[in-house]
Amino acid sequence: MRHRRRTHRLGCKTAHRKAMLGNMVTSLIEHGRIVTTVPRAKEVRRVADKMVTLAKRSSLHARRQAFSVIRDRKVVSKLFDKWGQEFADRNGGYTRIVRIGPRRGDAAMMSIVELVTDSLEKPKPQRKPQKVVSAESVIPQAAPASADKPEGMKGEDGPAEETRISEEASVAEAGIVEEKTATGVEAVEEEANEESEVTGNKTSEVDVDSKEMGAKEEEKGVETDKT
Repeated sequence: MRHRRRTHRLGCKTAHRKAMLGNMVTSLIEHGRIVTTVPRAKEVRRVADKMVTLAKRSSLHARRQAFSVIRDRKVVSKLFDKWGQEFADRNGGYTRIVRIGPRRGDAAMMSIVELVTDSLEKPKPQRKPQKVVSAESVIPQAAPASADKPEGMKGEDGPAEETRISEEASVAEAGIVEEKTATGVEAVEEEANEESEVTGNKTSEVDVDSKEMGAKEEEKGVETDKT
């Protein structure tokens, strides 16, 4: 029975398991992350957290204890010089495990083990600066009075003045058009009267001629009767 035994065997013997965990912790400290199964990731996290705790002490005895697990001098120097200083203000929780799904083949649950490099303080959400809406942009300003206007009319609003001027101009144009149409009608009537007078004179002349011809014919008829 495995009462009070916290270490998982992981399907291998003790020497094999220690060598495997030592190699995985070495790769984790060197590269910052590794991919492995979930049970092995949990065991690697236990050993890696202990190595970071030794790195925070930064003593000769701590280095010798780290050498018993990590057999690479460059990785040990990186552990004490880089990760020990980076995790100086963090009390535990130096690694995280992220599950990435089952492995193709045996369907073993895979995960990523990585060293936590995020800062302890949560970044505050940046608020967008609110646009200040001024009263001038909301209320349209009146157009400035022109210098040509008299002093009594300078206080009037620009748009109202423009509308008034446009109305006066339209009325004046309408009056001019009416005058033109009236003069045109009068001219047409005068021309019609002149034509009627001319035709009347012509008809009167024709009537006079016809009367004269009739009188001459009557005279000729009387002479013929006498003869």
